[in-house]
Amino acid sequence: MAAGTSGGLLDDLHAQSVFKHEILRQYMAPFIAMPGSTAEGNQVVVLDGFAGRGRYQDGSPGSAELILQAIQAFRGSRNVTGFFVEKDPALYPSLQGVVEEYVETGVRSQAFLGAVEDHLNIVIRQAVSSPLFLFLDPCGAGLPFRRLVDVLVGPRQATRPQTEVLLNFSADLSRRAAGALKKNQLDHPIIGRMDTACGGDWWRSMALEALRHSVKGNFEPVTHVIAAEYAQRLAAASSMLPVVVSVRRRLHHQPIYHLVFLTRSPYGLWVFADASGKARQVYLRALGKLDDDDETGDMLFTPTDSMEWLIDGEKDKALKIVTANIRALVQ
Repeated sequence: MAAGTSGGLLDDLHAQSVFKHEILRQYMAPFIAMPGSTAEGNQVVVLDGFAGRGRYQDGSPGSAELILQAIQAFRGSRNVTGFFVEKDPALYPSLQGVVEEYVETGVRSQAFLGAVEDHLNIVIRQAVSSPLFLFLDPCGAGLPFRRLVDVLVGPRQATRPQTEVLLNFSADLSRRAAGALKKNQLDHPIIGRMDTACGGDWWRSMALEALRHSVKGNFEPVTHVIAAEYAQRLAAASSMLPVVVSVRRRLHHQPIYHLVFLTRSPYGLWVFADASGKARQVYLRALGKLDDDDETGDMLFTPTDSMEWLIDGEKDKALKIVTANIRALVQ
């Protein structure tokens, strides 16, 4: 698989990337605006640690350009610095070119070639007294668990300046590692990579247990339990609040990855929930368009129609839950 921001899907904007990027689009503005309003000198620092080419080949923005657009929108009121890292020498020139376009308009940003671990200390020093948002979207294993905890504790363990993380935890990595474990291939390299990513071998017994109880006999339960436990352990080690969202290429597919969000603020949870809800609608509409084709002919209902019904159904369900919560609070 190619390395990069879209899990090996760098040349086309797939539905799972639409979801992830829409969350990023929705969340960046509130993060820059809210923590930046009380920060020293209104300074904010953002890191895209697996930035890919920055812009898709069809001209649509990748994660790096979405972040650059958000920074540009706040040039008059916030002092935001963006750092963008890509380890693939074939993708880096494109990323560097996109970053330079925005630098010429007055956006403070810098692109680095290499592994994100090699440049983390520069970012941390820059953000010592500033809110910091980390977007970590690798293909496969990301930052080692211990290294990520080191970044989130110490000086950054305080409530302020704020630190928040959105990372991609690969479901494919979990499936492959569990597959090797099931075959008792304990010397397989992926077992060691999984241990490093998870900060220990705790996932092994959890994966085998999930496989034993898998109703469909597949690896989907493994991906869910490992991602959830990983998020809980990372949150506990860094005194943060976690949210886990599974992302699929199609609704009936197994997850392709889980997004793990970490914050120390209830406001962060609320804003992320709002961003995720809006992003899900965009994602579902994208799925409807992808499933639609020219052969629908005289079909009474198209996949796009079905997605609108699903969106409306989810809205109705959410309203009932909110209504019940408010009534409980009133009582």
